Amino acid sequence: MLRNFFKYFNLSRTEQNGFFVLFLMILVFISFPYFYNFLHPTDFDSFEIRDFTEDTSGVNSRHYKRTSGEWANSKGSASNQLKTAAKLFPFDPNRLDEDGWKRLGLSDKQVRVILNYRNKGGQFYKKEDLAKIYSISPDEFKRLQDFIVIEQVSAYKQEEEKQEYQTVQKVGQKEFRLAPPIIDVNLADTTAFIKLRGIGSVFANRIVSYRKSLGGFVTVQQIKEIYGLPLETYEAIFPYLKISSDPMIYKLNINDLDVKSLAKHPYINYKQGTAIVNYRIQHGRFQNMEDLRKVLLLDDDFLRKLAPYLTF
Repeated sequence: MLRNFFKYFNLSRTEQNGFFVLFLMILVFISFPYFYNFLHPTDFDSFEIRDFTEDTSGVNSRHYKRTSGEWANSKGSASNQLKTAAKLFPFDPNRLDEDGWKRLGLSDKQVRVILNYRNKGGQFYKKEDLAKIYSISPDEFKRLQDFIVIEQVSAYKQEEEKQEYQTVQKVGQKEFRLAPPIIDVNLADTTAFIKLRGIGSVFANRIVSYRKSLGGFVTVQQIKEIYGLPLETYEAIFPYLKISSDPMIYKLNINDLDVKSLAKHPYINYKQGTAIVNYRIQHGRFQNMEDLRKVLLLDDDFLRKLAPYLTF
């Protein structure tokens, strides 16, 4: 066939040799990947194949949904299986309730061990303390550790404030000291906040206004961000504040809002809002947090704080 081709184009002997060499080079180039794969077979057993897919519809949380079948670790231990539909969110192990632990994917037995530890006076002072709970495996702790947020208030300080800040109820000739009620920072109105020691109408209004501008509190620690609130006051009221395990948060659609709308959020200044919108115009819509990390003006601390308030 090549001879007829050469004859048709009336090619010289030198031109024929050159064409033949070029043909061989192209053939080798095309065949190289197949020879390489033949000589270097892929060991698929070296990969950990999981039948879970990550659902990024949530913000600052990780959803894992089972797609098909079940899998276990190399030892086949059921205790180390990834929890079905577990939702990870920032939590304080000293304050999280039973439902909250279960939402994190812990079993009933694990939750009982943790709550019994706390009921007996146990407290978590640092993230690593959770790993000391015998029912929490190293893999379980590794899964949770990035979401642990421990309020840094000493146990001594809490007990001191509880003793000092109590209401007195008189029944007959006897007086009974009653601890004030625990309030949910996302549900309480100004009247509830004013009942806390050191919180007057000014601070109560600031807390409610700040909550509205944020879109809701995701941790009790955000109360410290209230303008002018002394640290001593925060430490005094901390034992009487709580937050639900799944707070209702108003989220910003990062792909639809303009600069002015973004800058209304307490965590976003005008310069950062401008950078977000300009990047979106140049590169298209953001799909997830990883896309947002590509905006040069946004550092990790900023993204960590803002993540619970974003939707894509």
